[in-house]
Amino acid sequence: MRISNHYARSVAIITLAAAALPSACTDPKHTLLDAPIITIIDTSAASSAAGADALRLGALSRLRQITAGSGAGDSPWMFSGLLTDEWKSSDTFSQRNETDQRQVQDNNANLTPIERDLYRARTSAREAINALTTYLPTPTANLGQMYMVMATAELYIAEWICNGAPISEAPTPPPATNAEAYALAAAHADSALLLSTATDAFSVSVHNAAAVVKGRILTEQGKFPEAAAVVASVPTAFQLLATFSLTSGSNQIWSLNTSAKRWTVGDSFDVTGIIKNSLPFASAKDPRIPVTGTTLGTSPAGRGFDNSTNFIFTTLWARTDPTPIWSGVDARLMEAEAKLNASDFAGMMTILNALRTAPQNLGSFSTPAMSTLATPATKADAINLFFREKAFWTYSRGQRLGDLRRLIRVYGRAADGSDTFPAGTFFKGGTYGSDVNFPMTVDETNNPSFAKCLDRKA
Repeated sequence: MRISNHYARSVAIITLAAAALPSACTDPKHTLLDAPIITIIDTSAASSAAGADALRLGALSRLRQITAGSGAGDSPWMFSGLLTDEWKSSDTFSQRNETDQRQVQDNNANLTPIERDLYRARTSAREAINALTTYLPTPTANLGQMYMVMATAELYIAEWICNGAPISEAPTPPPATNAEAYALAAAHADSALLLSTATDAFSVSVHNAAAVVKGRILTEQGKFPEAAAVVASVPTAFQLLATFSLTSGSNQIWSLNTSAKRWTVGDSFDVTGIIKNSLPFASAKDPRIPVTGTTLGTSPAGRGFDNSTNFIFTTLWARTDPTPIWSGVDARLMEAEAKLNASDFAGMMTILNALRTAPQNLGSFSTPAMSTLATPATKADAINLFFREKAFWTYSRGQRLGDLRRLIRVYGRAADGSDTFPAGTFFKGGTYGSDVNFPMTVDETNNPSFAKCLDRKA
């Protein structure tokens, strides 16, 4: 989107020497500033160290908006999960229903602000980098943090949107392939890593977050050994948290599910019968996704906003509960996927079972110890087991859509998603469509260099 393309600047600052930032923080969690959502920033007022830091804090607020927060509507994490099997629409809005049905139109009014927020996040981070470089060049971890924000936004653009989303810094950017978007995100993650090599707690936290982002990008590129290597030093207890409050904004996973009842937890079946490829998030009774309500019968949680769909809500996070954007659990899952691709199924299970048998923190929620799982005998079984485990560890944290697309692109599943995404009869009428990503919305046609997606493939 053109909103992101007004502040081109050299990235040569990655050569700056790292400097330490004094910090009393020793916790492995790093929490985003709990600040009001900033809609417009006057960058002309940023001609000072204080102004540069204000831009940095604004970019962090934008990062929260593209995860479990919301800028002008739905949580981007949740909306990407609605296209998969994580969530179902218990709403009357056609925009949510068509997304649930995998038939997303390019004039979808709920998707438009999400795509805008993705581009605004990277623009805000670039503005902050420019100002920090001039007025507050040390600690360099501040700059690294902004490159991490850029890399995260670019990763989501590549994972969620069609092949051909404009992403360059030109005034009227041409379509970029997903491969080009991943390459750009990787370069910005590298900058974040190089700028956060100091040993103080803040720098270490930024470095850990950047490492997990880079590992995720490498995983999407099919570079599994490299992904495992880059996250090897990230502690399992590490978390980069999005935080919420009654004044600065609620956790949208709570708002749209528990409070508004417009979204209900997905399941492997509904009133039409079995939903092909869908995981039983609502009915598995897995302690990683605590729920109230049932898919069939009389749900103890009642009906959703549409007064017809059985309502199921998760108590994973409440209204102001912090939620992990990136975590050490994500790092271990990348290592397990590397073992999977090396056909080391026993090694994969060692990692997965280590996560299962020890309590893990997911924001404010702590999982209980769970029993171990047996080692699968075949690669097909190992792939199914891994992606199921990963889905329960990363529920509604924006990763499921990228994972399902990777199953098609890297693991050779059907190109139309018929053996990865929900398929068959749609519970609100008709059948599921074939979308495996989101289109660019129509407002991008204001860009004379963009006409439409290059393709809608995974």
